[in-house]
Amino acid sequence: MPILFPRSSKAKESKMPRSPKKGIRRAICRTDALTGAAKKAGPRQLKKKIIRRVSVLGSGKVRENDPVYQQAVRLGQALAQEGFTVFHGGFGGVMEAVAKGSRKVKGRNIGVTIRGASKKANPLVDAEIKMPCWQSRLFKLVERGDAYVFLDGATGTLTELFVILEMTNRRLLKKPIIILGKKLGSLLNVLKKDPHFDLPRQLVFASSIFQAVRYLKQ
Repeated sequence: MPILFPRSSKAKESKMPRSPKKGIRRAICRTDALTGAAKKAGPRQLKKKIIRRVSVLGSGKVRENDPVYQQAVRLGQALAQEGFTVFHGGFGGVMEAVAKGSRKVKGRNIGVTIRGASKKANPLVDAEIKMPCWQSRLFKLVERGDAYVFLDGATGTLTELFVILEMTNRRLLKKPIIILGKKLGSLLNVLKKDPHFDLPRQLVFASSIFQAVRYLKQ
């Protein structure tokens, strides 16, 4: 459920547009994680940070017999074997698969979920972080990850990718973005032909899990 925040001062009130109907308050969902991510990874952060935590993003709909699910299991296993803590969205599909792979080799994975959601976190998560809405959930994944690995997905995955790309282009983030999904890579290769479409230098295309993990270890 969205959280209602009362206006606490006249100064703040003057900056907010007034509703034409009295007594109506706009329901907003706090995204403090975005502010935290921006402060921690702003343009002044020039030294290369050691990568310890990797946020994995991808489809929540794929099932065990899907190649993307199986790829996510192998990715979770490979990341855990190299000592990375894996962050993910906490529910099914790629999120469940990467948790399963991490668990296979006794790694640590953390699911970032939505408080009050109709579905529960998958039983393979080692720890769960509950956020009030999908926006704050996304920005928590942005904040917690020292790097991001994208597998194939649908509109949710695209939203996550383009938010991270835009934050990177605006110098709010300076973290590696690894595209492992083949369909996602093909889409970006088409888009980058447009001269108005900017891809940040932090974006890397990986042709295999081995290549993705090797890049994270550099």
